Amino acid sequence: MKTTLEMPDELFRRAKMVAAKRGLSLKQLVTTALERELTGPAPGAKSSKRKRAEVDASLREFEKISKEISAAWPKGVGAVEAIREQRRDL
Repeated sequence: MKTTLEMPDELFRRAKMVAAKRGLSLKQLVTTALERELTGPAPGAKSSKRKRAEVDASLREFEKISKEISAAWPKGVGAVEAIREQRRDL
């Protein structure tokens, strides 16, 4: 099924970077994230300390990647504009 998602440019750039680093398409990353979210523990359920430590480590890595993307992304250029321009260049 196809759908359209709207998200902030910064979130889109971070997601594209994470997907690329993992060798995935954005579609694969979003699908995996949704599956994980929908099969995870019920909201409000207590998680173990180990699980929390894993989440914290992931968030730190995510922040690091986000900073790398922000530093490399041209100022004033939206993610969608940049991708369209890249496609035109192909």
